[in-house]
Amino acid sequence: MQFQPVTVSPSDAQLLETREFNVIDICRFFGVSPVKAFDLSKSSYSTVEATQLAFLTDTIAPLLEKIELEFKRKLYKPSERDSIDVKFNSAALLKADKTSQASFYSTMFQIGVISPNEIRKELDLPALPNGDHTFVQVNTMTLDNAINPKKPIEDGTKIKPQ
Repeated sequence: MQFQPVTVSPSDAQLLETREFNVIDICRFFGVSPVKAFDLSKSSYSTVEATQLAFLTDTIAPLLEKIELEFKRKLYKPSERDSIDVKFNSAALLKADKTSQASFYSTMFQIGVISPNEIRKELDLPALPNGDHTFVQVNTMTLDNAINPKKPIEDGTKIKPQ
């Protein structure tokens, strides 16, 4: 056997290097991140999450808004357009970011906007018995009551603390 080194000429190496930029140029033309075209050379996990959000807000959202307006304009009578709303559910694109999703559901639950069963429905989980009630935190109070606490009595009068 004879050893023959495999070499790439400088012109071939330059051609291969320019192919790397073709992906970026194509992504730039379509308004898509290179991560969406599977170019993960300059990305990390946090970059992928941020790219997912940027893809939704910069690329998909304007297109979805145009489609929604066209549906509303072409499918409904002018008299129906004010009472009917056409919306795409883009929440599935954000499900990869579990930390933000947990924070969102926790906040919505704590201020009484969403019930446990509504959260479970969004997460594709079965409903709980008595899970349709909304809740608010009861450990908050106004600053006036924190400085000078007074307990209301059933008949509406107030007593001073001991």
